[in-house]
Amino acid sequence: MLDKNIRELGISVLYANQDNTHDIVEILNYLDTRIDSYSVCILLKGTISIQYDHKMHSFGENSVFIISSFIPFISLPQYSEDFELMMLTFASNMPIPLDFSNEFTQMITYYFARKFHPINSLEEEELVRIKEVIRLVGDYLNLNTTYAYRVDIIQSLFKVFFYELVRIVSKYAQLIDEKPTVKKKLFIDFFMLVKKHFKQNRELTFYSDHLFVTPKYLSEVVKGYYGSSAKKLIEDIVIHEAKYLLADQTIPIYEVASELNFNDQSMFGKYFRNSTGLSPKAYRSELQKRIIKPI
Repeated sequence: MLDKNIRELGISVLYANQDNTHDIVEILNYLDTRIDSYSVCILLKGTISIQYDHKMHSFGENSVFIISSFIPFISLPQYSEDFELMMLTFASNMPIPLDFSNEFTQMITYYFARKFHPINSLEEEELVRIKEVIRLVGDYLNLNTTYAYRVDIIQSLFKVFFYELVRIVSKYAQLIDEKPTVKKKLFIDFFMLVKKHFKQNRELTFYSDHLFVTPKYLSEVVKGYYGSSAKKLIEDIVIHEAKYLLADQTIPIYEVASELNFNDQSMFGKYFRNSTGLSPKAYRSELQKRIIKPI
């Protein structure tokens, strides 16, 4: 029910082992097609090795790691025969409103967007607590949609999960409490502004004018935190949204182009090909064959 729950509520819970590794690939493909999405992974048993964020990481029992759509995913994971994995996947702009404070949301968005901080071994009490919350989220996701207050309960449980997750990563990574510098705040403001306006505005000057800085300075700051230029960040967000829309085979390509504010399908196709090396039609074809690999 990954696709159904993700599209309707913005949340999905998966229990994985050697029998359903294809479901993990499905989640990784989702992360490749949805901007600002994350998967919190808890390894319950066995080992996993992944090449992620340009490094090889190996995990054992009780490890916690968070996969983000923003960090390069070089290859698919390698699993031991006995591995068992719990994954809670969510999008920050999920359909369920969470009513977090704007400052809190910005800080968490920045933290998860550009950092990879695996936690090699949680304390037993912490592990039991977060596993139980994820289990409850999964249980309510699997209930019939007619179940009274199902969405409200999921909303409340996800808030508990999210605050518990932030507490854990704050304790182990000791980064969330860091007060943003002027440059970091500019990056966060730019990132949030692009998320809000990328469908209508792809020009860098639109954002630099709103932030009262020059395009050159904005690009320098963004490159320091994102690793690429400000224009590339805008493009990445547009392309992630395009991939997400193209994943729904029922939406005509011309409607995807219109949704992203391109004048016509041809202009959209050229933009998409320049970024991905594939036409929108070819991307859809490859996606159906499941040979598109996560970034």
